[in-house]
Amino acid sequence: MTRTIDTIGRAARHDMLIRVECGHCRHVGHLRARDVARVVGQGRSIDTLRFVCSRCDARAAKALPVEYDRDRPPKVMIWVPMEFRR
Repeated sequence: MTRTIDTIGRAARHDMLIRVECGHCRHVGHLRARDVARVVGQGRSIDTLRFVCSRCDARAAKALPVEYDRDRPPKVMIWVPMEFRR
């Protein structure tokens, strides 16, 4: 039986990456799901995540879970999320 990966906790258990793409300039970034889970919580839905693009400062970014194979890691830069107090 298969189950969809819809929360950050499930993606973190499967050691996945979160691919974030800007809706305006198509800039793409990757984050480890377990790092995102530490910041936003395990039960948070991937669809409700909000990111700001580092290139154009747009808030229309789409997040999707992506598999991460440790034997053949992707040639992408993996970002580390940080939480700032305002």
